[in-house]
Amino acid sequence: MKIKYLGQSGYIITTKKSQVIIDPYLSDIVNEVAGRKRLLPPPIKPEEIRADAIICTHNHLDHLDIGAIPYMKDSQYFITTEEGKEKLLELNKTNVLSLKVGESTLVGDIEITAVFAKHTVEAFGVILKADEKVLYFSSDTLFDERLFEVSLYKPDIAFLCINGKLGNMNVDEAVDVAKKLDAKLYIPNHYDMFLSNSEDPSLFTDRVKNSRILEFLEEI
Repeated sequence: MKIKYLGQSGYIITTKKSQVIIDPYLSDIVNEVAGRKRLLPPPIKPEEIRADAIICTHNHLDHLDIGAIPYMKDSQYFITTEEGKEKLLELNKTNVLSLKVGESTLVGDIEITAVFAKHTVEAFGVILKADEKVLYFSSDTLFDERLFEVSLYKPDIAFLCINGKLGNMNVDEAVDVAKKLDAKLYIPNHYDMFLSNSEDPSLFTDRVKNSRILEFLEEI
């Protein structure tokens, strides 16, 4: 398995048989709508995507990128929330599956499960199982003790939001969640795309054992 960081909460996960992309933000639509420029260059052109599935964990511009999605192939398969599905249908993307918390689906050799997230809109976190590994992506979420239940999945790697603004838990809260998950590796995210919504990831990694900062476009 290979995991490539796209900035913000975006990742490409590739196995020998399959590829899924989580929350790719590829345009500058947030700047166009809200006046917040992206700090990192677009990591890939949307028209070049050939993933087996794109997971949009909720209907916010930096997770369901309405500036980039129209340029993706018409047959592209999406997995998202009910709200996200409505938006994708508006963008003429019809190959869409909506998941509720607790529901799972299989994409090639990757099992995808929607797990609890508490955000300002309908949202879910993601558990991916493939190649005998379990990955947890918190996506955007406020702190809630229900996040601790992810420990039941025994994640090998946990990717946690830390920016503490706009419906996300802060560093202190992310540290508390990390202590409950008992993962083998922790990686902070959602701190690097917008100047007004940033955080120092070392504030997390300095306090959490077995943690590291994954640099933009770095692959593990």
